[in-house]
Amino acid sequence: MSIGNVSILFVAALFVCTASARADDFVPGKTLVDDIKAIKVELTPDYLKTRPRLLYTPADKEALTKKTTDQPALWKAVLASSSRLRTTPETIADGKTYYRIEGVQSAALDAFITGNEVAKKRATESMLAHVAEPIWGTDYRPNLDLVASWYLYHISIAYDSLYNDLAEADRTKIRDGLIAHAKAIFDEFDPAKGAKLRYDQNHTYIPAVAMVTAALALQGETPDAEEWLKRGVAIMNRCRFALGNDGYYYEGVGYWTYALHWHVRYADLMSRATGQKLATLPALAQTWRYGLHLSLPGNPGNFDIGDSGRWEGDARPAMRINNHAMLWGLAGMLDSPQSMMVGDLYQTRNPERDYPAAAFLWHSSVKPATLAEQAPYQHFADHDVLTWRSGWDEDATCLWFRAGPPVGHAASDKLTQMTDWTINAGHVHPDIGAFLLYAKKSYLAVTTGYTAEKWTKDHNTLLVDGLGQGVDGSYWNERGVPYDQLNATKIEQVYTSADYAYANGSIGSAYARQVAGVQLNRRLLITKRYLLLIDDLKSDEPRALTWLCHASAPFKLVDGNQIATLPAARLAVIQLTEGECDVKSEPTVVIAGTKPGVGTPTQRAHHLSITPKAKSASARMVNLLVPLDLDQPAPKVESSELKDDTANIVLVWADGKRESIKLDLNWKKTQQVTEPAVIELK
Repeated sequence: MSIGNVSILFVAALFVCTASARADDFVPGKTLVDDIKAIKVELTPDYLKTRPRLLYTPADKEALTKKTTDQPALWKAVLASSSRLRTTPETIADGKTYYRIEGVQSAALDAFITGNEVAKKRATESMLAHVAEPIWGTDYRPNLDLVASWYLYHISIAYDSLYNDLAEADRTKIRDGLIAHAKAIFDEFDPAKGAKLRYDQNHTYIPAVAMVTAALALQGETPDAEEWLKRGVAIMNRCRFALGNDGYYYEGVGYWTYALHWHVRYADLMSRATGQKLATLPALAQTWRYGLHLSLPGNPGNFDIGDSGRWEGDARPAMRINNHAMLWGLAGMLDSPQSMMVGDLYQTRNPERDYPAAAFLWHSSVKPATLAEQAPYQHFADHDVLTWRSGWDEDATCLWFRAGPPVGHAASDKLTQMTDWTINAGHVHPDIGAFLLYAKKSYLAVTTGYTAEKWTKDHNTLLVDGLGQGVDGSYWNERGVPYDQLNATKIEQVYTSADYAYANGSIGSAYARQVAGVQLNRRLLITKRYLLLIDDLKSDEPRALTWLCHASAPFKLVDGNQIATLPAARLAVIQLTEGECDVKSEPTVVIAGTKPGVGTPTQRAHHLSITPKAKSASARMVNLLVPLDLDQPAPKVESSELKDDTANIVLVWADGKRESIKLDLNWKKTQQVTEPAVIELK
């Protein structure tokens, strides 16, 4: 009649008053205090009657044992992680390799399934070594941030898994260590402090998930666990509410898997604990679209928006994505063939190596969807990001275009609903209106990677009088700017088809802090053969509009066009702007770094800037970007007629074919007018 050393009566007393803690239909109070007062957590009736219980139970052992045979590669990775688990006490406090704590979960899983005594011993020794250290993560927010969260989560999982096999003395030491570190996070999130919280940011929800995990592992063993769970669920409800509404992850692909997978961990844990379905949020259910449409058929593998990836001189190394197994987990929770498909896509490219236990447990039997059946384009309406590609083949032309606010349009109303939420979009760059272009198996128009200072000039967008967006140059582009200014940016019209895509982005309000009274529209037309950009400025006084494009090679004048020559392809910029322009090709020097205020001037590729020599209160710039093979000449412009409401361009390609483009610049989809462009290639 006991669980551990606590009676069933005590356990039952913890949950006399219960209520739903689900968040997919959650309506927040004004502050976290309001939500904590209202929330009660209802666990399933038998949840506390068994060990382990967090990610699997004794009833799952047979299926997991069979899975070791069905998925030998995934299981081999778990065993490898288990066998290399070694704990050096001096590395625990500083947390320099904090992610290696995963080994304790793999060892515990190994021991649970196979009874491996060596694995059990290693896991126990590792847990004891960690809880013997009072400080987890000495460099930044000790005991409160990422190092502490990784430790707390994985040790809680291992403790739960090995609970019945631990000696009483060891169990007590580990339990006491978990209590101390869970309490540190609990105290940090004390709403009585009155601090605003960054509900959108991983430095909030990762510690909250770790605290919830410890709370579930220690229910029935310490009376404090009930309050940890309530506060953790209340925080996570608000963090989930703050997520975007279209499956897009604002921080970039690198942080997408590094951070968002903690939301999947939470959904998995709490769905098992409460019996509710907590993966149905659009941010989770539709995140496969993000993974799919931000992927590229070649190096670097993904559109590297925001603080994603690194540069090595002019070279853009391939991005390695971890934690893509979260898509398998979502596939299982949602019965989603698309999530399974995208998880398989990333696993084929780069098998999971750092979190093998999660990959093994999350891998689902759901039959994956077929890539060829997916439309190769997506408009993420909440964030107003458009992606388009000419197909799923390796030679596809791929576009990314952003004309929306940092954390989505829905955030504007959410900020009024949660008055204690302060946005922290430090990994978002001032790249509203920016485009990225991949074609000819090459990354042609690029961005500039992780930076300590975020500057508009480092992106393929526009400057007005040499000035950029938001708090230009800050680590946090949105701080000090009313969110409504950024939220007013949007894609006003969008059209997507297999042949081409069109978008009209209104982006002028992003510049309001630097340059008042400016209207800016960027219209683009993308096909497999080219990208047409038409930029219109209207202002209350004459302004200088500067057009920017970054590439991994310098632009040089060739036959009247600016051309960047890469190892396998070329990018031609054909200027169609009327009047004389100052044209410069220069190295791009960014302030590189991963922390605010700590950066180093570093060259990352090159950029082309085009600025009309005459300022104007009403200006138009038109540029045609053409991907070329190394020996392929740029097309000739036979004619270019640009009116207020239409653009008519005729190109003559090297093979003699003529292409006419007629674009309606005032296009709005109606029953009578369904498409913005008429394109004929003969």
